[in-house]
Amino acid sequence: RFLATYNSLTDKHLVGYFSNARIRRHLQKSGLISRSGRIIPEKEYRLNAMRRDHQKYVQECLARAIFHKVLDMERHHQLEINRKLEYSVRKEKVQRIKVRLEHCWRHKFLFFQAEQFRGSLEDVIPVYCPHPPLGPRNHKGLSPFVAGGRAGRSQWRAPVLGVDYGGGHSHQHQTKEPAPSK
Repeated sequence: RFLATYNSLTDKHLVGYFSNARIRRHLQKSGLISRSGRIIPEKEYRLNAMRRDHQKYVQECLARAIFHKVLDMERHHQLEINRKLEYSVRKEKVQRIKVRLEHCWRHKFLFFQAEQFRGSLEDVIPVYCPHPPLGPRNHKGLSPFVAGGRAGRSQWRAPVLGVDYGGGHSHQHQTKEPAPSK
């Protein structure tokens, strides 16, 4: 019965022990005595302990909620970065495809123009001349007839388009033959 009502803080034999500064700080931190040194009754101590536990629980809940919110924000940020990266990669691919298509269409357009030009040139009837052409035709300044070329017709060619107006022969370079000596 005596032990159930015993309070060591009120024991006159332990006054010296509890007057130690380090022990007093510990008792204040534990909530057993007030700052002025007053002993806290048991009911008030339990009430204060329940408040502290509840406050700790609320702080843990807030910390957990903040942690999850930060994780969600980071996840959202990473998704946004990935979306922007994928968008830029798609945009770059589209740009490369556009450049290729533009190049392809330019090539087809030039080819179409060349075909039109070739077709208009092929409509012209080849002219057979009984005499050599008046202007020089090779790199030495001589007509192909004077330089030993085929007699009887002109062999003018359009080297870029490969059009032959000298009898329909394939596109070949003429062999270099020296001019006949005098």
